[in-house]
Amino acid sequence: MSDRIETPASQLPPGAQYQGAGPATTDAAGGSAIAGYRPSDPVRRVTFREAMDSEIAKIRSVRSTWWTLLICLIVSVGISFLIAAVTSANWNSLTPADRASTDMSSVVAGVYFGVLVTGVLGALVVSTEYSTGMMRTALTAFPRRGTLFAAKAVVLAVVVLVLGLVIAFASYALAAPFYRRHDIDLSLGLAANLRALLAVPVYLTLVALMGLALGFLLRHTAAAISSLVGLLFVFPIITNFLPGSFGKDVNKIMPSNAGSAMMTTRPSLNGNNPHLTPLAGFLTLLIWTAVLLVPAWILFRRRDA
Repeated sequence: MSDRIETPASQLPPGAQYQGAGPATTDAAGGSAIAGYRPSDPVRRVTFREAMDSEIAKIRSVRSTWWTLLICLIVSVGISFLIAAVTSANWNSLTPADRASTDMSSVVAGVYFGVLVTGVLGALVVSTEYSTGMMRTALTAFPRRGTLFAAKAVVLAVVVLVLGLVIAFASYALAAPFYRRHDIDLSLGLAANLRALLAVPVYLTLVALMGLALGFLLRHTAAAISSLVGLLFVFPIITNFLPGSFGKDVNKIMPSNAGSAMMTTRPSLNGNNPHLTPLAGFLTLLIWTAVLLVPAWILFRRRDA
């Protein structure tokens, strides 16, 4: 799609110069106009900053965005607190393996539920504009589709990243004391613990971008959310039942399991099916996000709104 905004010849100021070739016509006022001609002075292109300002205004003005963020915060922190309290109360009944596997991922366990909410937010950022017809309005104001796509992705990523930081440290403040009672070392002075805690906002942000990509690809709210749920929760269950080592290997690289690996500080969850390393989990989730974002960007530039 061209980035140049055409201005009808009849609307140009007196004395404007025309370039190009085309049939000459006469407008209603008797002035000359040439079909398809462009003004000599180039039209100012919309900047990336202006596109971002527009996306920020959209997110701030839509009430459902604030409710979605609040729900994600409450669900993630609340479940982390609840799991910590119940685990601490039943600590003596846990198996030695369960006690040994308790780490920072247990402190932020609620994020496994809240991550779906951020993914839904990413899908809604796009799909609602298609369903209401606002996408055509946005493209009229910002004809540079690549700029608009990038602005939506950056604004969404920043919002979710900030939310993820709040969720991570709030969960840590409320849940960590329960585990410390049982001599679990969760000090943020340890690099592994701090890395696992900071993996929370990264995980939430990448899943939100996956939701954004599905919104661009499918352009339908229900379809985008259903696909996200299948990718995060249904496919891991299916791959878990695949026979042999192939099923275990495929299961490890599912987005939810890759995200889980980012937040662990133990070498493996169990001896039979060790998870990915934190770095491998991050790279795997990054690949999943790119696999969805790149075709979404290509199709957005080529398809009609």
